[in-house]
Amino acid sequence: MLKLLINTLSKEFYQQHAGFFLVGIYMLFGIVEPSQLLSYQTALLLAGVSSPIGMAVVFVSWLLYATKVHFFIKQKLASARYNFIKESAALEKNLQLKLWVKLYFTILLPIIIYVFLLIALSIYHHFFISIAFILIVFSLIIFGLSWFTYQSVALGFLKKERQIVSVGLKVKKAFISWPLFHLLKEQPLMLLMCKVLSLIFFKGMLWMFADVGNDIRVILVALLASVLCHAVLVFTLIKFETEFLNFNKSLQISVIKRMLNWLLVFAIILIPEWIFLIMAAHLNLCAIANGILFGIAGLSFLLTLLYIVRLNMDNYLKWLLFFFFIAMWSILGHYYLFFSLVLLGSCILYYFIMFNRIDLKGIEE
Repeated sequence: MLKLLINTLSKEFYQQHAGFFLVGIYMLFGIVEPSQLLSYQTALLLAGVSSPIGMAVVFVSWLLYATKVHFFIKQKLASARYNFIKESAALEKNLQLKLWVKLYFTILLPIIIYVFLLIALSIYHHFFISIAFILIVFSLIIFGLSWFTYQSVALGFLKKERQIVSVGLKVKKAFISWPLFHLLKEQPLMLLMCKVLSLIFFKGMLWMFADVGNDIRVILVALLASVLCHAVLVFTLIKFETEFLNFNKSLQISVIKRMLNWLLVFAIILIPEWIFLIMAAHLNLCAIANGILFGIAGLSFLLTLLYIVRLNMDNYLKWLLFFFFIAMWSILGHYYLFFSLVLLGSCILYYFIMFNRIDLKGIEE
């Protein structure tokens, strides 16, 4: 059973969040010279164990990651595709808990690696109180996740009655707002986590290159990190459209209007990033315009890419890596405006030509 869970739940988690891990790896290992990598990593680890504020930042990041993992597993358990997991409820309680602990050890592997590094550094610098807190917090996280999942699987047949409250007020939702309402109602945690990570990576990039000054390339690199944080979010929107809005292909809505709707949805989703952009650009209209164009083009590429790969997650992640390097090269080489225009124009053209020729619902089934 453990091997089956690892090959399904654990593998799918890492696949869906590859964009997040890619940006994280770049921030940890790719933004400094190779000769300074060891001292940079040591300074980061030392900052996390030498002060209460540093430890609080570390623990909050762990909790955010664990929260994301919990809701990911909870969503998968509710899917009919994973009904086989309910068979584990026939095992003894201790065996079930051990099963989930082992699974979470694989999913929390990025945290576990840093747990060992933080403990080793704490021993070297004699921060024994930090060691105690690290072990306590990590133990609470992994055993808490295991306990909640055990409760969900073993007692999932007990459904609580929900009292429906009607206030008699009906609001007509525009067609364009349906994906947004889906995120707010069905995926609020994913949306929140996406925005938190986007803010962290955006601000982190600005701090990393604070010595460069007011350079538009720094802002665009930060915005690129934010765009990659939305990779799973765009995938969720496409899945929602495929599963619940596939009927709209029969409606008399032009492809141009559909594409404009997507662009407007992306503009609304990126409102927090626009605020970060305006603040970072210090009201520089040229930088703001380039940032908005780059952000819209980036999310449009994610949309188009999902149509190209037919919702194949493995191919989607491979192309994300390619997009990351090409976008970085374009930004650093001062080709960002040309890159954004070509990217956005190509995406709109592909969507216009291929929308009626591709049925993602049929492919998925």
